Amino acid sequence: MVHTDEFKGPEADALPDTATVPAELAALYLCMAPAQLADLRKSKRPDGRAGNGASIIKPVEGGAKDPVLYQLGTLRGFAKTHTAPTAFDTALDSGLPGWVSARLPFFAEREPRIKRGRRVLIGGAWDRADPLREKRFADLAKGRIRFTSLTCAEAAASLWADVASHSALAEKGLALLRRETEAIEAALAATAQLAAASNPDAVA
Repeated sequence: MVHTDEFKGPEADALPDTATVPAELAALYLCMAPAQLADLRKSKRPDGRAGNGASIIKPVEGGAKDPVLYQLGTLRGFAKTHTAPTAFDTALDSGLPGWVSARLPFFAEREPRIKRGRRVLIGGAWDRADPLREKRFADLAKGRIRFTSLTCAEAAASLWADVASHSALAEKGLALLRRETEAIEAALAATAQLAAASNPDAVA
């Protein structure tokens, strides 16, 4: 997490460029897996090409075993120059298989509202177009909220902090189910037509 003294005043809803975050949060900010970020920060990749990842910011005091930290301004610059679809985007675009199997990060309230209940979801942590993403990332870095990995199917069946956000995700799943249902019904109709053409006496 980050030091809360850095975030006071009118800009408290967004982290400053000078803030540093651990690799786990840096990967989340860039919408990639921690292993992918670790590969990008290497000076040399396995194929011999130079790495082009975000610069590593290490603590002023400490040794080689201290956690790797990234400066948020560096991450923002990296994100602006790397706008290709992320692995999360690919999972969302893969249809029903991705909906039920790909695990994506979601922002969630820190504690369940109901005793022994599930945490309440707030939004998709991978959605770079979300106007509230910077604020939510700041809340995450300050420990006010958390993130959890779920499939979209699991998230759609979870509790959410607001109806609009829940509905936006749920509608994507319902649309996928409608398309799958239509495809199955069309296949059944085609099978019936094939059977009728192959054995017209049976239909009569």
